Amino acid sequence: MRTAPAPILLQQPRLLPVLLSALLIAGFILAQPARAAGNDSEDSSYSGNKAKPTGYYEAVKRVKAEEFAAALPLLTELAKKAPQDADIHNLLGFSYRKTGDLARAASHYDTALTLNPKHKGALEYQGELFLMQGNRAAAEANLAKLKKICWLGCEALEDLKAALAAD
Repeated sequence: MRTAPAPILLQQPRLLPVLLSALLIAGFILAQPARAAGNDSEDSSYSGNKAKPTGYYEAVKRVKAEEFAAALPLLTELAKKAPQDADIHNLLGFSYRKTGDLARAASHYDTALTLNPKHKGALEYQGELFLMQGNRAAAEANLAKLKKICWLGCEALEDLKAALAAD
């Protein structure tokens, strides 16, 4: 009586780690959110590729140019048009924080994180706000959340780590 041949993985034991690595890498790549073509805003990586209302990229341009006071009216109007957009609330929080209005910043970070609890930018920037307010424990809690979300690392995680180290 003839027995069936052993499965290929038993015949080639070195093949198993290679196959498992390939599957892991493929799974990671497929799990990444798609990005909108031509979108240079790093915020798109936080909430996927949802279409942004007219004026969004102008507001992002103002924020990147550190024209926070000029960005605020644009972002406020955008929040009226798209109240469920976590990226807009994150940028509002960031701009308010940079202009010194910490209460409004906190409110918009809370809104962004209610809409998207895994919003990397909002977690980072809220953590920096917590540090400004002397609440290191809350900033560290945000860092722990980012570590779970960015298990392979990400800019938001590294930036909040650096802010905590500098504090």
